[in-house]
Amino acid sequence: KMVKKDLKTSKNSKITKSNYYMFLCLFLIYAVCNSQCNSEKSNPTKIVLMGNSITEHWQTYSPLFFKENSFLVNKGISGQTSVEMLSRFQEDVIKQSPKAVYILAGINDIAQNSGYISIDDISKNIIKMGLLAQKNKIKVVICSVLPVTEIIWNEKIKNANQKVIELNQKLINSSKKNNFIYLDYYSKMKEDLGLLTYDGLHPNEKGYVIMSSIIKKSIEEIMNNFN
Repeated sequence: KMVKKDLKTSKNSKITKSNYYMFLCLFLIYAVCNSQCNSEKSNPTKIVLMGNSITEHWQTYSPLFFKENSFLVNKGISGQTSVEMLSRFQEDVIKQSPKAVYILAGINDIAQNSGYISIDDISKNIIKMGLLAQKNKIKVVICSVLPVTEIIWNEKIKNANQKVIELNQKLINSSKKNNFIYLDYYSKMKEDLGLLTYDGLHPNEKGYVIMSSIIKKSIEEIMNNFN
């Protein structure tokens, strides 16, 4: 009888341990899932800003804007052309796995930072970036090139703003064709370049306030579509 009782006790003990481990596994699964949910709530959708000095310096002039929108990833590099941005697009955008990318490029191509390039080829490089993002299920926003009075670092470039207008029109047409969003900074800044820039091109603090208000509205619309 004692042996039978011991066997029964041992059997019950195994059942109790089994239940314990099952409960522990369920608890751990719950804890992990809950942690992921909280992480998602505290870390909103990631959005990459791909660009040149205008994008890079934005964070310096508007630190509060980026603090309030911490999901924005600034990938601006001063002086870069569309060719250089295209070459790093995989690393700086695709590998970030963002929900959306804002591409602001072209003025350094017009300035011939890497030599002559046609307006048509500049547009194609920018659209190639958009198509790469689209292929990876990333929402694409093509930004207008900002207005300019002159290219101060290359005085040989004449009619720079006319080239900007021509490039923007190509970007508008290609954005419609490829189902990209087109974000227009140009029309909101063209009248007050003296007040909104420090050199006829690069935004100052007031210029970035305008840009921030434009992109904020766009981001809100994109976020609403994600939710």
